[in-house]
Amino acid sequence: MSTPTIPTDNVKVADAIISDEEWARAEGATKHFKALLETRPRAKARYDAVLAEINSRQATLRRLREARALTQSTVAELLDMDQSEVSRLERRSDMLLSTLKRFVQATGGEMHVVVQYPDGGPVELLVGDD
Repeated sequence: MSTPTIPTDNVKVADAIISDEEWARAEGATKHFKALLETRPRAKARYDAVLAEINSRQATLRRLREARALTQSTVAELLDMDQSEVSRLERRSDMLLSTLKRFVQATGGEMHVVVQYPDGGPVELLVGDD
């Protein structure tokens, strides 16, 4: 099994490459999870609640991961870290933006930081870009 190529915090996230094999493994886990939801109404109701929370634009890292039907172990593998590190990361209230960006990318998303001042419109902050 190959190790995912995920940058450390001092490397640009844009340089991260996740192989087709790694994405296939993550997608396989997602398909298995969604198949289980079809047979378990209580789990499906919880999943729908998580999606509703995300759709309302507020979510924790754990909720983002769950809504993508990914386990901590799968995300850990994509980030080249231990499952326990992902668990701690999900509970943190303070982290590097680069770490947050890596987590979001590992769950299939893109991260944008938007700054809103009272006397102006929103401005997207370019994190790590010169």
